[in-house]
Amino acid sequence: MLLIDKYAYTNKIRCYSPQAKILLACGTIIISRIINNYYFDLLIIILMSVLIVGIAKIPCKAYFKMLLIPLSFLLVSIVAIVISVNDVNYIYCFKLINSYIGITYESFNTGAKLFTTVLSSLTSVYFLILTTPIIDIIKVLKKLKVPSLFIELMVLIYRSIFIFIEEANNIHMAQTMKFGYENKRNSLKSISLLIRNLFLRIFIKHNEMNISLECKLYDGEFKLGD
Repeated sequence: MLLIDKYAYTNKIRCYSPQAKILLACGTIIISRIINNYYFDLLIIILMSVLIVGIAKIPCKAYFKMLLIPLSFLLVSIVAIVISVNDVNYIYCFKLINSYIGITYESFNTGAKLFTTVLSSLTSVYFLILTTPIIDIIKVLKKLKVPSLFIELMVLIYRSIFIFIEEANNIHMAQTMKFGYENKRNSLKSISLLIRNLFLRIFIKHNEMNISLECKLYDGEFKLGD
């Protein structure tokens, strides 16, 4: 079971209305875009973090670890936006050959706004997926008459992500037990083997999933109970 799935099924607000949780998550994202204010974004980040850690009782360490992965990509993007070349009104700059590289007031404000906007949306999405099982989300989407094609794609993508992470963890654990990451040379070799075997295992798993769906007379629609 994925860690996100585990928390979605065991958190303290698991039994609360999924409609209300979806409305809260989507509502904060939409309102944040409409208001477009630093402080409101920060308020959403704090509110969602309190709901996740304080109310739903998701471990703080696990929550921040989950945030680190998307934040690393976000920070790389922010750096590219914030740094300017041969501009004016620098907050800080340095000379490199014949050019000035630094941070301007305008680029800093743009980067800060992008950071708070994305992080507020991210915490809202995390609130939803960490407190609401995927099956409940799908049931709500069906009640809202969302096209079955969209729901089908959502389920298949979710399952594909599940397979990818599960297989990667299994291969990595087996390699670790065989001291595959004992030194730099072994680590590089293990990573290359992991990537190669991972694609092979995923291909096999997807074939097994297709066979399983055919055996269950899958007709293009996932049947869910009320």
